[in-house]
Amino acid sequence: MSDVYVLGVDMIKFGRFPERTVPDLGAEAALLALDDAGLNIGNMEAFYCGNLGQANAMVGQRILQEIGQTGIPVVNCSNACATGATAFREAWTSIKAGLYDVVLAVGVEQMGTGLLGGAGGGAGIPKEGLLGSGTMP
Repeated sequence: MSDVYVLGVDMIKFGRFPERTVPDLGAEAALLALDDAGLNIGNMEAFYCGNLGQANAMVGQRILQEIGQTGIPVVNCSNACATGATAFREAWTSIKAGLYDVVLAVGVEQMGTGLLGGAGGGAGIPKEGLLGSGTMP
């Protein structure tokens, strides 16, 4: 089995950016990481995107559309507080398994303007199933 290397990393400043979209934030982070690696999106064979708040909105595909890249496999990951780490792990695993040589992983979230808490507020989840996140049992 071959070794897997991280070629580039970067991130945008943590904060609330109501004027920006999730794909815009993710695209900026992706381009910064690619620049750090000395690569471009055309070098990528697959894209792994971690997002919880808009998990059903094809965020990975929308980030690639924002960058101008289509036609590569996209895996969208949603795993509560481990969402970004899961995207990274899936990217790492795909290389380790020999599926790809070069992939990109991004974790992105757009926080609301209110108090911290899940968008669903726990509605419809039995109280004995709540873990405190308000978004999942």
